Amino acid sequence: MTPQVAWCWASGLIEMGTEEQVPEGGIIIARGPKAFLKGELLAAARHGWERDQLLVPGVPEAANQREAAEALDKFLAWRGKSNGRRGSNGVIYSQPGKPMDC
Repeated sequence: MTPQVAWCWASGLIEMGTEEQVPEGGIIIARGPKAFLKGELLAAARHGWERDQLLVPGVPEAANQREAAEALDKFLAWRGKSNGRRGSNGVIYSQPGKPMDC
């Protein structure tokens, strides 16, 4: 299966691609097989107004960057509970406060 990464921006927008496609400033939030990463994020992330737009819950609504970082940490802590479990299908989330390196 093709490995993929998901990253988010300070706005909370989530994008996916290969390791080489992660742009400067993108925060890697998860890794996993392409077949499962998108499905995992579709189920867990907030859906935006535009088609296929995924957002980290709480980040777009945050009043400042501190609140946005707290919302990202909460999301990663919640989703990270599935790391290593059979139902995760190989999708691994970053640890709160410690985004994965490129």
